[in-house]
Amino acid sequence: MTSRYGQLANFALKMTDLGLMLVALTIAIIINYAPSDKPGVSAFALDFLSSRIKVGNALLGGLLLLSWYIAFEMQGLYRSHRLSTFADEFKEIARAVMVAAISLFLIAEVGDWNPVTLLTACCVAGIAMSLIGGTRLLVRLNLRRLRLRGHNIKKLLLIGNGPRAEWLAAHVAERTDLGYRLVGYVDEERRLKNRALYTVPWLGHFTDLREVIANEVIDEVFITLPIKSQYSRIEEAITILEEQGIMVHLFSDLFPHKLARSRAWELEGTPLVSLHSGPSVSWRTEAKRIIDLVGSGVLLMLLWPLFLLVAIAIKLDSKGPILFVQERMGYNKRRFRMIKFRTMTVDAEARMKEVEHLNEKDGPVFKIRSDPRITRIGRVLRKLSIDELPQLINVFLGDMSLVGPRPLPMRDVLGLNVAWQKRRFSVKPGLTCLWQVSGRSNLSFEEWMQLDLEYIDRWSLTLDCKILLRTIPAIISAEGAT
Repeated sequence: MTSRYGQLANFALKMTDLGLMLVALTIAIIINYAPSDKPGVSAFALDFLSSRIKVGNALLGGLLLLSWYIAFEMQGLYRSHRLSTFADEFKEIARAVMVAAISLFLIAEVGDWNPVTLLTACCVAGIAMSLIGGTRLLVRLNLRRLRLRGHNIKKLLLIGNGPRAEWLAAHVAERTDLGYRLVGYVDEERRLKNRALYTVPWLGHFTDLREVIANEVIDEVFITLPIKSQYSRIEEAITILEEQGIMVHLFSDLFPHKLARSRAWELEGTPLVSLHSGPSVSWRTEAKRIIDLVGSGVLLMLLWPLFLLVAIAIKLDSKGPILFVQERMGYNKRRFRMIKFRTMTVDAEARMKEVEHLNEKDGPVFKIRSDPRITRIGRVLRKLSIDELPQLINVFLGDMSLVGPRPLPMRDVLGLNVAWQKRRFSVKPGLTCLWQVSGRSNLSFEEWMQLDLEYIDRWSLTLDCKILLRTIPAIISAEGAT
């Protein structure tokens, strides 16, 4: 907020959030426990509240409200969301409400509040997310309306010019709903090349910064100077603006990165920026691991009769072990021993050189459609992809996932001589992947690698489900299988 009513509005927002949490709690209790023979919910609500008015409960209730307030503050619900999307704000709301629901359940256990069970806490979380999220959306829409009419405006100063400054100035001019008014920019010379921005005033040289902020009303400052060549000036500008208590924004793309996502955090008070191009660790990755654990465990229990039949068939068909164990490269280049049903003769590895010239694939991968080393039962197992099923054990142990890039043998890994192809090791290998459901062996090595990286860049739980559902018809049709 920029007006003198900003603090009052922020306080009102805090009280509204706490009030909506209480409303959510009341609704959840009424939904779960209001008896059907009552003439209305009001009588039940009064009976319930009258039975809970005790000194101990009052103290616990105060502690509950305090814990909710702290949860909301720690998740950043009351900082400015002017530059963030509603989706980002709703994620903060969801995290805060989940923490608040957990604290409700724990305090209810201490206070022996029987109606507040784990189910009630979950209901409260769902209702509160809807209520608080809806309220915040209405607040956003109202603020947008006010800003389009010239209210709730923050005055913005740019330090530096060039491509970054021009992009930001154009963005602020286009997105009037953000509520910024560009006061001007400070730099050594006037050199905005975009004609549409010629109206943005030049306020002086960098040495005039103290005078500029003393004479102008400045709410926030964006520093758009190049970090490499202007580090000392950026440091000096931040010091000057810190003295005045003015909010400073500094672009965090310190190095050029097209794929990696950046995250700002602290290590014992020292600010850090982390870059990561793989899927970031979140509740989604934890959910993926739970799905892997439960899914592989259930499938192993259901498929043991099939495993037994396959083991007997392999033993009757050829001499040698039932399982084939080979070292593969997995997550972050960690090696693990992958398990398969044996589909080749025992001396297959020793005969590798004599069949290497028959390789039908490009790149470092070795594939032969009619490999002479494959046994009779092995050909059937490969056609139906049954030979891969023991890898469910690897999934259960955590070396692999149900969905992910297929793990490569060490021979193939050593043949990867293009740097971008090695990004496939930033996630766990899987039983099935985009390559499996997009043609399998019919695809070139280059297409295979591209699909693996496409999976990493697009990864979501929904994508995993789609791949799993597409895997079944791909196996039945045996498209591209060898």
